[in-house]
Amino acid sequence: MGTRSTARPCVRPPLRRRHSCLEQAGGRLPPQPHHGRGPRSGRVPRTRRPPAAGARAPHGRGTRRAGPIRERTILNLSPQKEATVRIGAHVRSAGGVKEVVPRALELGAEAVQFFISAPQQWRPPVITEEDAASFRAARAEAGLPAFLHGVYLVNLASAEPALLGRSVGSLKQYLKWGTALGVEGVIFHVGSHKGQGFEAVVPQVCRLMREVLDYAPDGCKLIMENNAGQGGGVGSTFAELGALIKGLDNDPRVGVCLDTCHAFAMGYDLVSREGCERAMEEFDRYIGLDRLLVVHANDSKVPLGGVRDRHENIGDGYIGYEGFRTIMSHPAFRDVPFILEVPGIDGEGPDAENVARLKRIREELGIV
Repeated sequence: MGTRSTARPCVRPPLRRRHSCLEQAGGRLPPQPHHGRGPRSGRVPRTRRPPAAGARAPHGRGTRRAGPIRERTILNLSPQKEATVRIGAHVRSAGGVKEVVPRALELGAEAVQFFISAPQQWRPPVITEEDAASFRAARAEAGLPAFLHGVYLVNLASAEPALLGRSVGSLKQYLKWGTALGVEGVIFHVGSHKGQGFEAVVPQVCRLMREVLDYAPDGCKLIMENNAGQGGGVGSTFAELGALIKGLDNDPRVGVCLDTCHAFAMGYDLVSREGCERAMEEFDRYIGLDRLLVVHANDSKVPLGGVRDRHENIGDGYIGYEGFRTIMSHPAFRDVPFILEVPGIDGEGPDAENVARLKRIREELGIV
């Protein structure tokens, strides 16, 4: 993906002060009509429903974040220098990584994420130097922030030595290739403790992440994704992610990907302005906003606190258009790429329509 452009710092005022800027601008816009196509085009966008019985409230307060807040590094890749929220998508890499950028551009994407091997297999990535060079050139020309997503089988919290060995090996390969391709980082799910409890697995997870980072000391970033909380998932809360970062001595190469569907399923209310403000204050307290490197922008098929990972197309779920207006207008998400992982209008994955929906919200908010 070519070499990175020179980064420029962005000094951001404190969270509470920045929030007042939105209020001065008039806050959120009224709901807009659904602009779907295909079999779902007649559906009315859902507004947020009341939480289901037993839904979790936003998580408790803490006292310290993972590390000191630093100035956020802004990617300076796109010709559209005024854009502060880039809308991207996960795309297939079938046919080789040389196909990734053209597919992203076909969707109108401004950022991209992809696998470099089958996500449900341990098969190592196979990338020719010709394909890698083609990808780097295309990515540099298009100016797309790019991310790899690790395989789904990774579990650094497992009690099985064989699984741990494969997990570490896979992440090392992804970090090596991510560095060679010039991507921003490798996004991955930490795994599940399978009933051992979070505190019991923290030392092991941190030790293995350190091993991965040391394998490519000059490599791209390792980006933990929050999960929806089902099955003993590690990193379900901002407090857990912050604890892992602290366990890695606040290594600057460790970042976080915030999945909106997963956070919503864990009880973080991202729909209301007040709820989103509380959630991002908690993120700042435990992790630090400087470590928010990318957003997985997904609507949710389950209500607030539903503790299930069920992605929905933008505007068709419980987060809804209003929720994404709230999220995109919050200052914490400025200069952070949004990557779609939605089912798609035709069930084929992220598509041009979902990219267009987020772009319309961005335009309505006057962000660009």
